[in-house]
Amino acid sequence: MGLPKVSEARPFYRAGKQRFEDARLLLDKAGRTTGAIYLAGYGIECLLKALVLSVVPAHERAAMVADFRGARAHNYDWLRSRYFGFGGSPFPREIAKSFALLNTWDTEWRYRSGTAPVRQAERFLQTAEQFIVWADGRL
Repeated sequence: MGLPKVSEARPFYRAGKQRFEDARLLLDKAGRTTGAIYLAGYGIECLLKALVLSVVPAHERAAMVADFRGARAHNYDWLRSRYFGFGGSPFPREIAKSFALLNTWDTEWRYRSGTAPVRQAERFLQTAEQFIVWADGRL
């Protein structure tokens, strides 16, 4: 696992990758689909924050990290707009499609009980993995 060049992005990157690994373990070893979707989505949120920080000018990074508090910082659309607004690479068509599925995630997953369908969880994690591979190439 390579690390982002921008030091402020590294904790978000590490957390994102670890949450995705946690999600994979929950799904593959325990069949805990709902928890797996929640953690994978949280991992993507962290990676989006790492992407944003990778394009924000150095003198604005501390303020951006402070902006990562509160409800909007969990919003993928807001994070994507920050990334593009600071000059981040456009999403290739396949990643834009992946993002559309990932963007169905929200923090409400943490309150859901029961078991999401296995197929839904597998698809979400596969799509998250595609996004992670793409993001790794940008960091």
